Amino acid sequence: MKVRKLILPFMIICLFIFALTKSANADAATWHTGTPKVIRGNWYYNGSGEQKAFITYTKTMSSGELFKQSDNNLGYYKLPGYGLKHIKYKALHHHIYLITGIQYSPKGASVQFDGQRLSYKVKAPDKKNLYFYKGFRHYTRKPNFKIVKQNQQATSNQ
Repeated sequence: MKVRKLILPFMIICLFIFALTKSANADAATWHTGTPKVIRGNWYYNGSGEQKAFITYTKTMSSGELFKQSDNNLGYYKLPGYGLKHIKYKALHHHIYLITGIQYSPKGASVQFDGQRLSYKVKAPDKKNLYFYKGFRHYTRKPNFKIVKQNQQATSNQ
């Protein structure tokens, strides 16, 4: 009789735990509209030499491209960006996301997969670092180079 009284509460607790675990896994496997909050904002690739890049995430789209060194070599300026619009994401693991969206290009330009759905994985272990699985790039919140608004011409002393 005492055993029977203990089994019922134990089974109820087990079912409750199972239901919570099942719903948490279902949420992780679903697609969410927009970008994960942890990756929104500006990110910079501080590559060696002239290879510098940026990516900016808003709630619904991304934009990124390389920086070009200004003619006077005193900084880098952004080239027109391309990226994804109508973004969705799915959490794959703790801080690892699968991002998907429709590729777009800046006005007057065309990228290879313009208008097609593209997907890639990112890892955001904290608010300061972002890792891309394609290209194995590491982006940070702060650039280690000077950014200028536009190309600055070199001055000649004649």
